[in-house]
Amino acid sequence: MNLEITSLPSPLRVIVVNPLVPAAQLIAVKILSGTVFGTNQLIDLTLLVYSNELQMAEAFILELENCAFSCVNSMHTSSNLPSITDADVFCFITNFPNPNCIDFYNVITDEMFDSFYLIIKIANNLFGPISNIAEIVKENVINKKNIKSEQKPIFIADGLVAIDILKSLSTNVPYDVFFCPTPLTSIGKNILGEYLKVETDEINDLLVWAANDSVFHVEVEKPLVIQDTISGDNCDWNLVGKDVLRKTNLDHTQFNESWLKKDFIEKMESFASRNPYGCIYKASQISKTLQDIWASRSTECELKSYCSMGVISDESLGTIKGHPYVLPLIFSGDHWCVNERFKENTHLKMEIKRINKVAQEQHEKVMC
Repeated sequence: MNLEITSLPSPLRVIVVNPLVPAAQLIAVKILSGTVFGTNQLIDLTLLVYSNELQMAEAFILELENCAFSCVNSMHTSSNLPSITDADVFCFITNFPNPNCIDFYNVITDEMFDSFYLIIKIANNLFGPISNIAEIVKENVINKKNIKSEQKPIFIADGLVAIDILKSLSTNVPYDVFFCPTPLTSIGKNILGEYLKVETDEINDLLVWAANDSVFHVEVEKPLVIQDTISGDNCDWNLVGKDVLRKTNLDHTQFNESWLKKDFIEKMESFASRNPYGCIYKASQISKTLQDIWASRSTECELKSYCSMGVISDESLGTIKGHPYVLPLIFSGDHWCVNERFKENTHLKMEIKRINKVAQEQHEKVMC
């Protein structure tokens, strides 16, 4: 009898900041149940709270223990500020009504202030003698077995505001480890799916550039429906085929490039203005974003992952370096680059200038 033994990867150290809010609790459940990092990945979970919240955090730990999740290696609470080497994944959940844009003219609640204060305290503590990611990895290798030598930490937040604070106030932390989800991709696919009378998973990839949920630009890979057949008789007809249009009772004069650039964007703006940031939505989006980031890290083959999410700009396509944007990314391992599929698009270049202006204004408001 031939037996094959597969060794499990080292436990993944996850710190959840502000874990008592409902969205964070749902994320913790998803992580421990294996739906984010896989069922073979053990988790060392730390719940980071204020000292006066330790008792409530311990009660939540007890609840999680009673669930007997298969991916649990260890769980504990802490009120100590973490350093960059204390975890592989840092998950920040805020109490901001819209985590991608803060309205400073409205009253800031105690919960919002607590989120601001905790993020600022943690960001200020993310510094030390470690000056680059290679040294961070070296220290992690000493503390853990079988860690991939190229692995970088992941800092994921629920919006652009949090990653802006974290990057701006931390020291010696690379720009390419900060991430947040965006609702714009799912909003766009829902609108196109409803308009074309197809399932959302049949819609082709959406590439998103954004400063927030109201100032953005979207390009959709063509054909819009993945399995569609295009005749190629007209330059506007590469969007959808005749069979798809027949189901919608539309023609090419009603559904063309002009519709995508104007009406489609207006529909997305209207939908996003309803502020979809409930706890279930936040948990779902953050979990999906973590899955997208992890997809190219968790395999030995050269798997690439394509998605749009919030990051700190590397100055690609004329964006402002060091500012938070939603950008279309290509992941390979723990590295990412901006998808330049539409870099020669004149309309996109104009839109990025508009997006840059808002991104600069928002950054100045957050850091003032």
